[in-house]
Amino acid sequence: MRRDFLSFSSPSIGEEEIAEVVETLRSDWITTGPRTRRFEEQFAATIGTPRCLALNSCTAALHLALVCLGVGPGDAVLTTAMTFCSGVHVIEQTGARPILVDVEPDTLNIDPEKLREAIGSLRRRNGNLRLKAIVPAHLYGHPCEMESLLEIARYHRLAVIEDAAHALPARYKGHVIGSQYASYSVPQFTCFSFYATKNMTTAEGGMLAGPEDAIEEARIWSLHGMSRDAWNRYGAGGSWHYEVIHAGFKYNMADIQAALGLHQLAKLDQFHARREEIARRYNEAFSEFDALQIPTQRSDIDHAWHLYSLRLNLHRLSISRNQFIDELRARNIASSVHFIPVHLHRYYREKYGYQPEDFPVAHREYHRMISLPIHPGMSDQDVVDVTESISEIVGQRSLRRNWRGSPEEPSGSRSERSEIGQATNSALRRGLERICAATGLTFLAPAFALIALSIKLDDGGPVFYSQFRVGQGLRKFRLLKFRSMVANSAVCRPLTMREDARITRVGRFLRKYKLDELPQLVNVLRGEMQLVGVRPQVERFVSIYLDEYEELLQVPPGITDLATLIFRHEDQLLREGSIEEQYVQDILPRKLKLALEYHRSRTLLSDLAILLRTVLPFGWSTTGEEGESPAPLCNRCLKWLRKIFCRA
Repeated sequence: MRRDFLSFSSPSIGEEEIAEVVETLRSDWITTGPRTRRFEEQFAATIGTPRCLALNSCTAALHLALVCLGVGPGDAVLTTAMTFCSGVHVIEQTGARPILVDVEPDTLNIDPEKLREAIGSLRRRNGNLRLKAIVPAHLYGHPCEMESLLEIARYHRLAVIEDAAHALPARYKGHVIGSQYASYSVPQFTCFSFYATKNMTTAEGGMLAGPEDAIEEARIWSLHGMSRDAWNRYGAGGSWHYEVIHAGFKYNMADIQAALGLHQLAKLDQFHARREEIARRYNEAFSEFDALQIPTQRSDIDHAWHLYSLRLNLHRLSISRNQFIDELRARNIASSVHFIPVHLHRYYREKYGYQPEDFPVAHREYHRMISLPIHPGMSDQDVVDVTESISEIVGQRSLRRNWRGSPEEPSGSRSERSEIGQATNSALRRGLERICAATGLTFLAPAFALIALSIKLDDGGPVFYSQFRVGQGLRKFRLLKFRSMVANSAVCRPLTMREDARITRVGRFLRKYKLDELPQLVNVLRGEMQLVGVRPQVERFVSIYLDEYEELLQVPPGITDLATLIFRHEDQLLREGSIEEQYVQDILPRKLKLALEYHRSRTLLSDLAILLRTVLPFGWSTTGEEGESPAPLCNRCLKWLRKIFCRA
C-alpha cells in the first residue's frame, strides 16, 4: 500500500508561472490589463476562434453567453442531466426554465435523439415557453455529437452554448472544440474552465469564445456594463470617461491569473500527452476485468482526458460504488464521482418535481461511476499504484473471480493461448461476415432496386427506414431497413400488431420473407452488427433489462438469432391494450432467455444453421402454441440443428 496519499487532481505549476506572477506583482498593473489581453489573444490563436474573453470562471462564461443571447423569463434552455450544477444554475439565474435531457449510455453526453424528443414534448405540453438555446457539456473531455446538435439547433432556430470546461484541447472530427468551425448559421459560444483541477489552470478562471461582436458585447457585461474597463481608463492613452450601458456583472479576470495562464497554455500539449498516456495505461489494465467498464472513446474524436471515469459492473461485485471508493481511500488513493445528476439535487427535485427515473440513463450510470486520479503530476509509480489497487479490489470483491477469458485460469500460458485463440477466431468471424455482407450486397443489388421501386410505386414514400438501436458496449447506431409501414407512422409506436393498418401492401410481403431486414447488411459491413446475434433493441428496452444485455452486448448485435426464429410472428401474440407493455413484460424476457442460452453455446455451424433457417419461408413460431414455454421451443430448434450438423 502507498505510504503517502495520492491526491485526485493536483495543479502542475512550474517556475515559469511563478516568475511571471512575481513579475506581475512587481509591475504597475495586477488587475485586468495587458497580460489578460495577451492571454486572450494567445488562447484564441490556440483553439482557432475569432475572439476570446477571459473571465473569472467558466460559470461566468456560461452566464454571459445566455445574457448576450437575451435569455430571460419565459424562455427555456435545454441542457444535460449529467453535468455540474453550475451549468444549470446559470439558466435559473436568468429567469429561464432549464429543460433537462438524458444522456447517451456510452459517452454520457447529451443524447441528440432524446433532445429531439424533449423539444417535441415541450412544444406539445407547454407552448408558452420560448426555446432559446442548447447547452451541451463535453463530459470528461469526450466531445458531444456536435453535428447532430447543431443540425437540431439550426432546424429549431436555437443557439448553442458549449460547456467545454472538460474539453481542452479535445477535437471533434479534426476540429478543436471552440474553433467555431461549423457552417450551420447557428449562434455559437464555447465556455472553458481554468479551475485548479482543469487541464490548464489560472487557479480560478474561464474563457468565453465566440463571434467577435458577441464577445465585445460580453466584455461590457463582464465589468459592470461599463463602456471602458480600467486599462482603457487609467492606462497610457486611456480616457477617464465611461458610460454604463447595462446593469452588468463583476466577471473579469485579473493579470495575476492571466500570468499563470500564459505559461500553462504553452504547456498544454505536454500536459495533454501525459493525460493520454495515463488513460492508455488505465485502459490496458482495466479492460481485462469483466467487472469494469472503461471509458468510451469514439473514433472521430480526440479525448481531452480531463477525467477518467471508470464504471463498475456492480452485479459482478460484492460491494457498492461507495464501498469501492472507501477501499481506494484505505489504500491512500483519492477518487470521486462526476457527477450527481442534476435532477437528484434537492433544489431541482423540489422546484420541478423530478423523480430519479425521469432520466434513467443518468440515474443508472451515476450509481456505478468512479473517477480516478489523472493529472500530469502523476509519476509512473502513481499509475501503477492505482492500477494495482483497482485490480486487487476487483480480485477480492468479484462475485466471479475471473478475467475476460477462462473462468478457471486467471493467468498462465494456457489461458493466454486460449485468449489469443478466441481473439483470432473473433477476428476471422468478423472478416468472414464482412466479406459475406459485401458479397450479398453485390449480388442482391438487382433485388434491392426491385424492392425500392415497389415501395415507391406503392405509396411514393421513402425507401428506407432507420432508427437508433443499442449495439456492442451500449453504443448506439442507426439500424437500416426497407420501409414496410406508412411513412412516419413508426415514430410514436414502432411495435405492430397482427393486421396492423399501418403496414403497407409491399411491407406485408417484405415482412413475411424478412426482406425488409436486407439493408442491415450495410450495418454488418460497417461492423455495427453481425449476421447472427441478439436483435438490437431501442434504448428504453435495453435499460429495463440491462443485466441481461450486459453479457449479450459484449459482441455486436445480429440480423437474426434463435429468438428471432422462434418469435418470427411475435405480432400475433399481442392483444388489445398497451402493445409496448405486453412486449416488455411478456415477449422480451422470453427472447432474452433464448438469446442468452444460444449466445453461451453457439458455434460456427449452429450460426450457419440459424442463417439457413432464417431465409426459409417456414420455421418455429409461438403462434401455433401460444402457451408454450421457451424451453420446449428451444429444444425443437436444437433438434433441427443436430439433425443437420450433429451438434448445436
